[in-house]
Amino acid sequence: MLFKEVHLEKSTEYTVSMGKVNLFAFLFVIPILVLFLLPFIFLWDFDPVKSGYRLLLKHIFTVIIGGVVLHELLHGFTWAIFVKQGFKQIKFGINWKYLTPYTHFKKPIKIKFYLSGALMPLVIMGIIPSIAGIISGNGFYLLFGIFFTWAAAGDMIASMRLFRLPMNSMVQDHPDTLGFIVYH
Repeated sequence: MLFKEVHLEKSTEYTVSMGKVNLFAFLFVIPILVLFLLPFIFLWDFDPVKSGYRLLLKHIFTVIIGGVVLHELLHGFTWAIFVKQGFKQIKFGINWKYLTPYTHFKKPIKIKFYLSGALMPLVIMGIIPSIAGIISGNGFYLLFGIFFTWAAAGDMIASMRLFRLPMNSMVQDHPDTLGFIVYH
């Protein structure tokens, strides 16, 4: 069991260690590569020089740092739409121990809205660029999409747990650790 569940009178806490999340995120690389890289190789003959990889390598730090900021902003913008008081209820930060940026919302929201915000970076920065890269043969888009699909692994892990719960239940980020609290 990935998530530790603690059942309370009116809520259930779901928490997971950062070590487990990092292990599962590492393992996500394999299906991500199979899903996106294999079709690209099949369609376009893997040629790093012609495919735009040099452009990505030249700007790798800018792409990663800017992409991480954009990833967290996409969470925040999406959640701000669904919470009262918008950005006043959103907190951005970095867990320096694990070098992990985060975006939290302070008040409970419906699971379906949580999932919208949790998965927005995956869709916008991961899936869409990967598909665009496969269709166009553009290696820059493909690698960008693969990297940011992988960067959304923690979001996918949390979302998979929440998809098993009623969508109109209320959920809140856990205040002390990686996870969330679902209210009954």
